[in-house]
Amino acid sequence: MESTLQRMTEALQIRGYSPDTVTAYSAQARGFLKHTQKDPSAVDFEDVHRYMVHLKTERMLAGSTINQALAGIRFLYLDVLDKSWDKKLRCHKLRRKLPVVLTRQEVGDLFEATPDFKNRVVLMTMYSAGLRIRETVNLHCRDIESPKMRIHIRNGKGQKERYTMLSEKLLDSLRQYWRVYRPREVLFYGADKDRPIHKRTIQRAITKSRDRAGIRKPASCHSLRHRFATHLLESGTNLRYIQELLGHKSIQSTLVYLKVTPQSVSAVQSPLDQLTLR
Repeated sequence: MESTLQRMTEALQIRGYSPDTVTAYSAQARGFLKHTQKDPSAVDFEDVHRYMVHLKTERMLAGSTINQALAGIRFLYLDVLDKSWDKKLRCHKLRRKLPVVLTRQEVGDLFEATPDFKNRVVLMTMYSAGLRIRETVNLHCRDIESPKMRIHIRNGKGQKERYTMLSEKLLDSLRQYWRVYRPREVLFYGADKDRPIHKRTIQRAITKSRDRAGIRKPASCHSLRHRFATHLLESGTNLRYIQELLGHKSIQSTLVYLKVTPQSVSAVQSPLDQLTLR
């Protein structure tokens, strides 16, 4: 089993999957192979079907977790074991949830409730530029292009590069941060100056800050990215431009913010109000 999993890890890396995806898919494949208790070459599609039923009815996992398991097993099946895939087994239907969106006051309260200066600047970076947490912790000093007032995202989701805005206030905070921490290459480093700060460190920091600020919403690091998008919408920024800043492959991913932006409803005039009645 270990040699098969090693080949899978290498195949994922060669195909350019992100480190997080490599870890997740490999873990799901390991769980599947351990459950079957068979040699990897002997597994069949009935084993996959039974494992999906096991995840749903016995372990009662969330639909997103089941879909991740299915994606990892599918990669194992097609790209490592070179077996055929039954297209009848499809992804679990998910209930689409609206993103958690903080108010402007809550965002400010969150920053003020973050006493550690490095953690606060990391959160400010995510919010001011609409970055994912992985994109933020992997920033290098050279990515902050202050003459052009932009941030270069070199390894975004799907291995895509893009530019996003650099706020004046963030630049001031980053300069202050540089004077205190003197980063060499990695902008937000952890215990080792050559390695990025761990995502869990920031995730724990925002949870503690949320509790200190008395924010009852289940806000996470990604909530700051959501608020970046809705603030731009509220200020009248074109949706296609927001899509580019966020690095969304499809405009459908960006359209969800219309549902959580108050102005999107109040700004639309009812057709009844356009009639001249006597």
